[in-house]
Amino acid sequence: MQKPKILVIEDTDAVREVLTRQLEALGTEVTALADGDTVKRELDRTMFDLVIADLHLPDCSGVDIARFARAKTCNVVLLSGDNVIKSAPHLRHAGFDAILQKPVTIDQLERLLDQFGLRHNILSPLTEKSSGQDYDQTGSIDLVSLADQMGDLDETCRVMLARFPEMMKPLVITIQTAAREKDYHLLEETAHSLKGAARSIGAIPFGLLCEEMQNKASSNIISETSVKDLEQEFLKLETAIFALCTSECC
Repeated sequence: MQKPKILVIEDTDAVREVLTRQLEALGTEVTALADGDTVKRELDRTMFDLVIADLHLPDCSGVDIARFARAKTCNVVLLSGDNVIKSAPHLRHAGFDAILQKPVTIDQLERLLDQFGLRHNILSPLTEKSSGQDYDQTGSIDLVSLADQMGDLDETCRVMLARFPEMMKPLVITIQTAAREKDYHLLEETAHSLKGAARSIGAIPFGLLCEEMQNKASSNIISETSVKDLEQEFLKLETAIFALCTSECC
């Protein structure tokens, strides 16, 4: 049986990698893009069963992508870290068939694929929960949330998780620069992206700091203390990820 084809458009590297892993583990074939530049080309040359598009993208919006996909009679799902429930009627009118709130768990994706008839009774290897304790020893990663996002911490998962500090570091540097230069818009947008990346691996404390910074920046407030707290929590997160990726068990 042919695997369902899913097109994912998400500009945050960490979130895009987790979504790709989740969907592939659920038996789908994933094409993942970091922006909307080549969406039209992909939709022209491939018949996708489902498009999952982030609301906020650097060069276009998820609403624009929904219009492209609907023209190809393809179902479209909105992916957003914002609270879009109140605006759901407007967004669905724009062409979205469903809305996913970040961070997206494997169970949510299973239900989504069921909704569109794309599961075909394939069992997911990510459904086992490796809980035992809520947080790792540093207090930076919620292990239950990590299991919800990525499943068992097998070798493939460890390799991907180990790349997260490298993917998140440029965003941390951008936040430092934006705060120093009082670029509120850049600070707000970067904190938003970093928040999504953090939550995708269960880094709840780091995600909360990013959310606080995002909210302050939206009100033209920059706190040096908040920046330092974020820097320190990122160092703890790096330590936590290294320990998880090199430990014998979780």
